[in-house]
Amino acid sequence: MNKRNNQYTRIANKLIAELPEFEELRDSGVRIAFLESDEEKKKNRKIIFGDCAAVNKSRYDWCCPFDFLITVYKPNCELFGFDRDKYITLIRHELHHAGVDNDGDEPKYYVIPHDVEEFWDIINDKGLDWQVK
Repeated sequence: MNKRNNQYTRIANKLIAELPEFEELRDSGVRIAFLESDEEKKKNRKIIFGDCAAVNKSRYDWCCPFDFLITVYKPNCELFGFDRDKYITLIRHELHHAGVDNDGDEPKYYVIPHDVEEFWDIINDKGLDWQVK
């Protein structure tokens, strides 16, 4: 079950207001709902701590006043002993997925993929840029 979490909203609002990396979000008027799930989530055997989804406005505008839904999977975070600092980092990470395109008449919202995707064993052994060395 998912429920709104105002603590995550407060964390995000502070991050958006203070960090230069979120200037585009700050100026866009984007509306983000922060949810907490009491369910575990895994993808490809990997534990998921949180995710960000763009709301399909043409389909859900009539019932969902948000542009993005960011969900934190509480059991997974608790399993890894998340403290306040780790939750702040998780919210910061998920905010990086919120993309806004202001080139048209109406803003378009999309999920930004990760900058880097690699396995830690390889990064630790060969470095992040092993493909170009």
